[in-house]
Amino acid sequence: MVAQTSRRKNTTTTAVKSRKTTNTKTTKIKKGVKKGKTNAVPSNEGIRKLQHEQANLKQKMAESQNQLATTRKDVKAQLATLQMINGQISDQQKIVTGLQVQIDTLNRRIDTHEKELRELEADLAECKRRYTRGVLYMYRNRLTQNKLMFIFSADNFRQMYRRLRYTQEYVKYQRVQGHIIAAKEQAVREKRNILSGERTTQHHLLSQGKAQQTILEGQQRNQQVVVTDLNKKQAELQATLAQQQRQFNALNAKIDQLIRAEIEAAERRRKAEEARRAAEAEARKKAAEAARKAAEERRRAAEAARKAEAEARRAEAEARRKAAEAERKAEEARRRGEERAAREARAAQAREEARAAAQAKAAAAEAQRARTATEEANRATATAQQNAAAPSDARLSGSFASNQGRLPMPITGNYTISSHFGAYNVNGLNGVTLDNKGINLTAPAGAQARSVFDGEVTAIFSMGGMTNVLVRHGSYITVYCNLAGASVSQGQRVSARQVLGNVARDASGNCTLHFQLRHETQKLNPERWLRR
Repeated sequence: MVAQTSRRKNTTTTAVKSRKTTNTKTTKIKKGVKKGKTNAVPSNEGIRKLQHEQANLKQKMAESQNQLATTRKDVKAQLATLQMINGQISDQQKIVTGLQVQIDTLNRRIDTHEKELRELEADLAECKRRYTRGVLYMYRNRLTQNKLMFIFSADNFRQMYRRLRYTQEYVKYQRVQGHIIAAKEQAVREKRNILSGERTTQHHLLSQGKAQQTILEGQQRNQQVVVTDLNKKQAELQATLAQQQRQFNALNAKIDQLIRAEIEAAERRRKAEEARRAAEAEARKKAAEAARKAAEERRRAAEAARKAEAEARRAEAEARRKAAEAERKAEEARRRGEERAAREARAAQAREEARAAAQAKAAAAEAQRARTATEEANRATATAQQNAAAPSDARLSGSFASNQGRLPMPITGNYTISSHFGAYNVNGLNGVTLDNKGINLTAPAGAQARSVFDGEVTAIFSMGGMTNVLVRHGSYITVYCNLAGASVSQGQRVSARQVLGNVARDASGNCTLHFQLRHETQKLNPERWLRR
């Protein structure tokens, strides 16, 4: 790298000197022409030679600039390739480790079965030995030919019965021993077949393990080639890493800003929901109070009407009494009394009717005010509902949390986790530490990003020529970065496994999706939530 830098500096210095020399010579040529010194003017061939050298220098400078740009592009591509190889090595190491575990388990089973086989063979040999000894005993004592003679030669009936029982039991014992030997031989054959199958499996696993180890060693050699090449381009590597880190920092800052805005909007929705509920409660309280007052007014009006009616009846009775008394005195006085009583009764009834009408009017006005308050409360409720958070947010958050470890991968097709969550050292590069707020998933060209759960698209933004999508799942937020474009729109409801857009191709020609998972502002490790 230092040598390349020196060559570029020497090339630049040579070019500058050449331009100065050319300018000096051109000035001298002009001065010679002015003074008429024809012997100082170079030939046309010399001028063409100088011009040709100057053009060559310019071409070399342009080639150096192109080479520098190509080197920087190659460094970025090699860095992406290195991260993908590291992910493949990690996966391959897991395969090799898993095969080794299977081989170790199979070896232990083979040892156990070999021990059981030895025990079965020893039991079989013992059973055969006992059986052979019994057969020889029967042969020596001629029990097979002289069985009846042996029984009937007894001295008494008791001895004869015992000999009969002995003969039957001995024959039965020999028959059982034969069955035991056959069963032991069958068990030995089955155990040998099991051992043969396990040894075949062991041989297959060993071959597979060697093949996988060879693949792993090849990947490690590829890794070493890339690392060696990158170490030769340390300056460009550091510049590329610094540029990537700046891009990551800007991306994470933008994501944090959008998430903070989303949290503030959720807080506003929560406060609006509380205000709506408070307004509903206040409206219900006012409506109940208005209804109570209206009922009280109706009760008072009814009581007043009842009293007025009773008073009218009393007045009428008094009038009749006075009229009767006046009739006894004089017919004229009777008529005047009746007329006066009638006028007083009508006046009293008119006053009571006016009073009852006024009270009914007041009650109607109060009821109208109560209805108006209820309508205002309903309007406030409707307005608050428009701004309130969706009631399903809490249910969605709980459902998302209950699916930890079972969420689908956010990328389609075959993939490799090329970068894990958190701070890590790049394998093979000394002193190179990167901090990842999520995970990087590398897949072949044509891969698509998909939602890991039901939710709502809350933000779509571009940065560095790439499209990024945020999806809210209640209080959880998933982030999908490095998309070539989005196939969804902001505010759209999406379902689990719905495609959000195509993943853009990186410098190595593959598709790398950067995926993050947040619980509000808390950054979570996506690998603990995804099902692989």
